[in-house]
Amino acid sequence: GKVMKVSKMIMGKNWLHIQDGTGNPLKNHHDLVVTTMEEPEKGTIVTIEGTLSYERDFGAGYKYDVIVEDATIEK
Repeated sequence: GKVMKVSKMIMGKNWLHIQDGTGNPLKNHHDLVVTTMEEPEKGTIVTIEGTLSYERDFGAGYKYDVIVEDATIEK
């Protein structure tokens, strides 16, 4: 997918928002959140590998239906 946003060092990890053209933007199902220690640039096309979690709630407003955690990134 394409890296759309990078938020650095939140709760000790970098948080990425990636999109690959699937999902429905009207239902906000088109954006995948990924946590990683790596720092890809916004706009980079990446392949990720990590742990897929379902209904993950970190507290403080960080709640996700689906998230990929501790990902490694291939550019």
